[in-house]
Amino acid sequence: MNKIILSASILAALGLTACVKDPVDNLGSGAPLPPEDDPTTAIPEKPGAFASGPSNTFNHMGDLSEGGGKDPFEILAQRQEEGPAEIRTRLHSCQKLQNTALRNMLQSFGVDLGAKGNPPSAGQLLSEGGGALGAAVYDARQGEAIVWSAAGAAKLFDIFVQAAPEIIANLSKSPQCQVDGVGPEPFDASGHCNKDALSCLMGRTATKEHVAICESLVGSATNMETGKRLAIATVLSAAHSCE
Repeated sequence: MNKIILSASILAALGLTACVKDPVDNLGSGAPLPPEDDPTTAIPEKPGAFASGPSNTFNHMGDLSEGGGKDPFEILAQRQEEGPAEIRTRLHSCQKLQNTALRNMLQSFGVDLGAKGNPPSAGQLLSEGGGALGAAVYDARQGEAIVWSAAGAAKLFDIFVQAAPEIIANLSKSPQCQVDGVGPEPFDASGHCNKDALSCLMGRTATKEHVAICESLVGSATNMETGKRLAIATVLSAAHSCE
């Protein structure tokens, strides 16, 4: 009886062993690796190589630059067109003059931003031109723009043109332009531009080229007053838009 029971147990154990599937050894010379695990398979051919694809979300290219890598000679030609490094850095790093800073600057030069007029005064252009000047839209959770747009640069020049007469009249009274309580007049009786006044307007030391441009604008206008107005607006606009 014991022998019969022992024989039955051995047969049952052999039967269970036959039902167990042999494990696949992917590291040996047995079954080939699946495509997604085969290191010799090219990345684009691997299933699931990218988390996205044309059928679901945007599929990034291997090179994230536009159209792939640029030719070095194309980059060199672009650099030569943009000019030397000191010019290129200004073109690519110029931040828009923030609207609050613009308002404070105009007030410091004696401009009355509360004045009304027809055509609109500098203050009206500033308060009504928020869209062009990239003002913040808080309801849309949108901050103020930090780079210039064509519309913003044009609006800035319009504001300076309207503010120019007050700036000319009050520049010598502006504390930031005074030395020992005396400030420079922008123009003399003959319409010549004052280098010290231009320096105060620009926030940097004016050069003879700046003076020459200023006097050229004064002399080429239909009358001296219009020329003075355009000269001041041009100097301010260029100085505060990285031109």
